[in-house]
Amino acid sequence: MTPGTPSWQVDVAAVAGSLVHEIKNPLSTLQINAQLLLEEWKSPDTPREKRMVKRLQVMLDEVRHLEAIVRDFLRFAERHELELVAVDVNALIEGLIDLLGTEMERRGIRVRTSFDPELPALPCDRGLLRQAVTNLLVNAEQAMPDGGEVIVKSQRDGDQAIIDIIDMGIGIPPQNLPKIFELYFTTKKGGSGLGLATTKRIVEEHGGRIEVSSEIGKGTQFRIRIPLRSGPSSAEGPGALR
Repeated sequence: MTPGTPSWQVDVAAVAGSLVHEIKNPLSTLQINAQLLLEEWKSPDTPREKRMVKRLQVMLDEVRHLEAIVRDFLRFAERHELELVAVDVNALIEGLIDLLGTEMERRGIRVRTSFDPELPALPCDRGLLRQAVTNLLVNAEQAMPDGGEVIVKSQRDGDQAIIDIIDMGIGIPPQNLPKIFELYFTTKKGGSGLGLATTKRIVEEHGGRIEVSSEIGKGTQFRIRIPLRSGPSSAEGPGALR
């Protein structure tokens, strides 16, 4: 428990997490049965049968959407006990770009990088930092439905490590900028509104902050700042994610 956190808030988080786990089972049952029914109606003949198949597909799509919301909520609600290790931030980002790059290329998105070779190892929870950067890369990809360019940079600013993720996408309306890190706020069809909220939480749990600037029709820049505090002495080597 974080010092000063009211016990009722911790209890509510625990109850919410348990409730979501209970919801997952009936959702899985609904999904399986909807899929089985669709398999039985592979070749509908009459207009009535075609309407039934269409309605079943809508039900299946909505169940999958609910499952995605439940999965993202569990990631957000779980209590993070940070496991600090010294992470090579440049290698971590390179690994993520290798992982996501094929899909980005398929969608006409080019990724350019500019890494500070002198950036010290960052004491952080590697898995959580990986999740935060992944969320921002996916967000950048979704902001450019017609392709474009993403720039990813790392640098040191005094006692802070900085990660910049810049897209040349559609931009965020000024009225939405103050809301984008709020839980469940989204303008994306089928979005859960949890990705950016989770990223902000992870960054703040590391004692850092996340900043955003955007211009309609020109793109968006997210900047993560995390303190280069003292931590483990041995950094993970390059290619740890490869």
